[in-house]
Amino acid sequence: MNAPAKTRIGVIGAGNIATIAQLPTLVTRDDVELAALVSRRPDPAPLMRRWGFGAGYATVEQMLAAEHLDAVFVLTPRSEHAHAVEACLRRDVDVFCEKPLAPSIDEAERLADLADQRGRILMVDFNRRYAPVYVAGRATFGATGATFCVAQKNRPGSEYRATFENAIHMVDLLRWYCGGEAVEVTAHAAGDDPWQEDGTAAMIRFDSGATGVLMAARTAGAWSEKLDAYGLGRSAEVRAPESVSITVDGVTTSRELSAEAFGWATATESLGFAAAVHHFLDRIVDRQPPLTSGRDAVATQRLLDQVLTAAGLPTREQEGRQWASHATNAVQR
Repeated sequence: MNAPAKTRIGVIGAGNIATIAQLPTLVTRDDVELAALVSRRPDPAPLMRRWGFGAGYATVEQMLAAEHLDAVFVLTPRSEHAHAVEACLRRDVDVFCEKPLAPSIDEAERLADLADQRGRILMVDFNRRYAPVYVAGRATFGATGATFCVAQKNRPGSEYRATFENAIHMVDLLRWYCGGEAVEVTAHAAGDDPWQEDGTAAMIRFDSGATGVLMAARTAGAWSEKLDAYGLGRSAEVRAPESVSITVDGVTTSRELSAEAFGWATATESLGFAAAVHHFLDRIVDRQPPLTSGRDAVATQRLLDQVLTAAGLPTREQEGRQWASHATNAVQR
């Protein structure tokens, strides 16, 4: 009997996020072949040997012309997402893309439309939706969702387009936990530079009747990420990536992502990176829409634009400036 054919994967970009999150997960899958790598490095051979890539290319177009691929992981800086995603979709290849899908909502919507037109799977890596602590918290509220939700992602030091690049995770979680789309957004940003703000706070009213609060401070003493949600006489307190406490009828149950409970859990597992990769590979097979599909990612980016606009922050890239690379401390993005 012949062995089942492996899923042939191409990877575009092998920087910090790829080497911490997606590649370690892909190499554990017996049903996956890392067929091709696109890298701007002058000599990608060490990367290819490390991860077992079959071939290396300098451009997306070269890879797609030479290889028959089932899916591609687009793990480049956001300014390069749209070009790579579109090229793959037009070759009828399924795509997993790092967040955000594109630098602008117009581009993101165009890509989601293209995926629908071509009948392709397009998934965006909002990995927090796959993290065990956030999954457990969200399950507390069932299909109804939470009535109130406060999501915070704070850290010391700012960055170019801090709210867009980093707080987008919390905006996505607010949509997911509150179970609806925004009907009213108020927001305030701190700092003198609208392109590198010191933080943003927002209040969002959803059509489900729920209320979400966003806090994204870049003046904090240390990195922290947490979410509190309430509804149906229940509470969920998430302290990412390690713990979640669920309270129902006055009884609190806590889970800790400890070595004893989960094995030596790494950020790859605890922040949902690995589960997101597995989810995408499963959707390639069953052809069902991913939880964080391109279409759903457009809705998150649309809400983020509402927050940026309400806070007086730009929704487009600064002229003559591009986001260069993922932060060095990529695990806690």
